[in-house]
Amino acid sequence: MDINITVSSDKMEAYLTVNSVFPDETITLESLIEEIRNAKIVHGIDYDALRSFCQNPTIGVQLLFAHGDKPKDGEDGRVVFEFKETSSAQTILSGNKVDFREFPVQKRIIVKKGQKIASIFPPTEGIPGRNVYGEPVPAKKGNEAKIVLGKNVSLSEDGRHIISTTDGILKVDPEKNIIEVSEYLEIEGDVDYSTGNIDFPGSVFVKGDVKPGFVIRAKGDIEINGVVEASSIISLEGNVKISGAKGKDKGLIKAKKDVYLKYAESTIIECENLFFEHELLNCTVRVTNSIVGKGRNSSIIGGEYIASNLIEADEIGSDMGIKTYLEVGVNPYVREEIKLLKAQIEIDKSSIQKLLNILKQYKELKDKKVQIPPEREEQFSKAAKSLINLKEQLEKNIVKLHELENRVSKITFDSKIIARKLLHAGVEVLIHNARFYPTVDLPKAVLKFENGQIVAGGYSEK
Repeated sequence: MDINITVSSDKMEAYLTVNSVFPDETITLESLIEEIRNAKIVHGIDYDALRSFCQNPTIGVQLLFAHGDKPKDGEDGRVVFEFKETSSAQTILSGNKVDFREFPVQKRIIVKKGQKIASIFPPTEGIPGRNVYGEPVPAKKGNEAKIVLGKNVSLSEDGRHIISTTDGILKVDPEKNIIEVSEYLEIEGDVDYSTGNIDFPGSVFVKGDVKPGFVIRAKGDIEINGVVEASSIISLEGNVKISGAKGKDKGLIKAKKDVYLKYAESTIIECENLFFEHELLNCTVRVTNSIVGKGRNSSIIGGEYIASNLIEADEIGSDMGIKTYLEVGVNPYVREEIKLLKAQIEIDKSSIQKLLNILKQYKELKDKKVQIPPEREEQFSKAAKSLINLKEQLEKNIVKLHELENRVSKITFDSKIIARKLLHAGVEVLIHNARFYPTVDLPKAVLKFENGQIVAGGYSEK
């Protein structure tokens, strides 16, 4: 019997060919196994295939009789994002873990300083294989995760996690494998139902409008190219810059620093300085420094405007008699605090008088030696304790009120109101505690506080 055994170049397959047999010679499994052993093939032998061949031998045809075990290459390293489930419109959830390759770059994911953004899983070593000679075949180790750390992110000490180093929005570029956290959020269009409300720990830039009823709240600056319609814009630590505001008596613009706008209608504005170009119409404005119309023909018409230092515009009031109230000289929040303290003091005085009447009744009953039920005794006891607490609160509020009023009385009144072109008759003005109602239009007017009263002087450009 003439048997030929061949092995593939990678030693992972072995073939057997019976070229010829002698007359009356039988092909047996034992004879084939002996030839295979002589060829030193010891692994992955398919005995079932050999038995089948012995039963139905085919001369001159190759038989695949042994298979090696291919190595299993290691898995590549990967980055897995982890986020807690939330109902916020600003957070995307895909299970609790988002694979780097499937990261939803079109969604906003807000992260906090120190937050674990993602975990880095190292590649695995893989499982070695074995060829038909029984020799090991090494497996390839997986590739390291390709990742570039951008701004405001860092690795944990063990190198297994990516940590945000600031509050902001998570940004991922799958093409360049860059992960970073941006302190700047840009909205391409309008803030509406497609975006939801914005609550961002950095700065916000909106290229479109803010539709009615929506809220933008940011730690940093807020800039809006379009119009703010009956919505709330709040910067906790920065400035607000918008094209215009149509508040419809529902809008609010509030900034820790300054507000810049072209015009505003029926809007509440609170900030340090308000700078506007064209018109403030029926607004309620409270600033801790100044309200200044910077553009030509800037006007303040209708509404209430309170500033510590300065209110200035080309034209103030209107010939239509729209009620316009201006006040300078005292920080509006200090004045509001004084107002609230006075109200609370009156309430406390009234409550104290009621408690004194109750305790007077109790003393009269005691003097008459009337038997007082336990529940009534408890009521009188509570009234006595409440009286003590209210008196302490009243004394503290009176002291605080005097301190604030003394502080206000000692202010040097450099505050002024300037109408560079015209102050209309009927505008109500309050500077310190003095009031002024011009009965005629005053061209180029400057109103100041001098010797306990408001005096009107002329305005001249420097």
